[in-house]
Amino acid sequence: ASEAEVGTYIGVTAAVAGWLGVTSGGLLSDWLKARTPNARIYVGLVTIVLSVPLGLIVLKTENVNLAYAVNFVFTFASSMWAGSAAAFPNDLVMPRMRAIVSAFYIMLVTFIGLALGPYTVGQISDGLFEAGASSGEALRQAMFIGLGGFAMAATLLLIACRYAGSEEASRLERARTAGEPGL
Repeated sequence: ASEAEVGTYIGVTAAVAGWLGVTSGGLLSDWLKARTPNARIYVGLVTIVLSVPLGLIVLKTENVNLAYAVNFVFTFASSMWAGSAAAFPNDLVMPRMRAIVSAFYIMLVTFIGLALGPYTVGQISDGLFEAGASSGEALRQAMFIGLGGFAMAATLLLIACRYAGSEEASRLERARTAGEPGL
């Protein structure tokens, strides 16, 4: 496939599947939130469970059409977490603190997800290339390694499941104990 074809497909996929995934994930998160305090976390776990095997298929297949189709579903699944990830910290704080929590969340996403993630994959790819892998194979292997980040995310989300409900339920009492005025 030409660079123009791949770029066009990946760009359209990111726009359409990303929009659908973020919207669907937000709707699912809100629907689950009426049933469980761990709703936001569960959407994150669903995102991981779907994204890892789909990412592996995209990186392993030699069929371009299959890669395009699975990449669409991968982009949909991997973007489902975006709305829940933004809403989750807001569930844990007083309303007057939501702007600063949102700003902190956006800062972390920007520095870690949008900057450090691609930089790290690029550094791993460069290292593999210098070790003798072809440029395409080095990037593919680095992206495989990058999927490993989902394991850490899943571990932290599972730990958060243990505390999220009680932390959300006790936020007013904790604020009162800390001297929050008007409570």
